[in-house]
Amino acid sequence: MEAWKKRAHLYIKRFLGSLCQEIWKAGRDDPRKAIHSIKVGLSLTLVSLLYLLEPLFKGVGGNAVWAVMTVVVVLEFTAGATLCKGLNRGLGTLLAGSLAFLFQFIARESGKVLYAIFIGASVFFIGAISTYLRFIPNVKKNYDYGVVIFLLTFNLITISSYRVENVLKMASERLYTMAIGCGICILMSLFIFPIWSGQDLHNFSASKLEGLAKSIQG
Repeated sequence: MEAWKKRAHLYIKRFLGSLCQEIWKAGRDDPRKAIHSIKVGLSLTLVSLLYLLEPLFKGVGGNAVWAVMTVVVVLEFTAGATLCKGLNRGLGTLLAGSLAFLFQFIARESGKVLYAIFIGASVFFIGAISTYLRFIPNVKKNYDYGVVIFLLTFNLITISSYRVENVLKMASERLYTMAIGCGICILMSLFIFPIWSGQDLHNFSASKLEGLAKSIQG
């Protein structure tokens, strides 16, 4: 029993030591990774104030969770990737909310049964068309994330509108909270120790040229 405890203790000690070395090596080789991690933590802290501060919570309510989700999925390592994702998310949310509200406004004039049929049909057609668009190479490359957000937002608002009376208020609150999350991500990426993908390309090209020069000299 004592030998087993010693082996377990030794294994845990080696594992923790190896893990600490890997963490230290990652930060030492590229300090930008540590900076990005701090920026993500700071961004999440800022959006959590929508829940923690009573005046802000009264303004957005439970929709504050959308700001947290936006920060988690939008804030990327480079400023360009964050900006692209933020624009995709904002545009997808805006288009989906507008289209869902238009469909809801049209369907409200019909009866309860026809309204349910209309919602089911719109969910089917929008879902099928959006998914098909994702197979187009240009859309897949540049707008895939925006199409996914459009599809998700449209379905959430359209289906919820069958039970919720004030769908416009719900859609606008979600749009506001997502805009807050995107704004925080973009500000963090562009103005606080910005990381540009061009810098990685420059470093990669320089390392390749150095390797080529050494091989020629050798």
